[in-house]
Amino acid sequence: MSADGSPFFEADPYDYLRRQVMTDRSHVSIETLEKAFELLITHVRETKGSSLLLEKDYYWAIPPEQLYDVYHQPSRLTIGQLSECLDHLQAMIDAPTGTVSYGLVWLGDLLRATGHLLVE
Repeated sequence: MSADGSPFFEADPYDYLRRQVMTDRSHVSIETLEKAFELLITHVRETKGSSLLLEKDYYWAIPPEQLYDVYHQPSRLTIGQLSECLDHLQAMIDAPTGTVSYGLVWLGDLLRATGHLLVE
């Protein structure tokens, strides 16, 4: 509750976040990412089999410079497409020498959609 007894957030909902002790950086072990991915992809395979039907193709995307700026509401939403992410990843698999780091973003978009599918 705020000082005036109103629910959790004050007039500026981001004021609460500004007052929190937050770190801008976190160290992430690649080994932890690998183990988590292996565990989760095994769970997906055991739950859904060897392929998934993602019934929704388009999603809202927030540009990276706004995605991680929790102090300001995003002002530039764009539209992403899961089938396009999949096409890009397939092209990387077909020509691994052309692998690009942005593949992690495409994979992340597909993994997010997979997670949403499993928890519905």
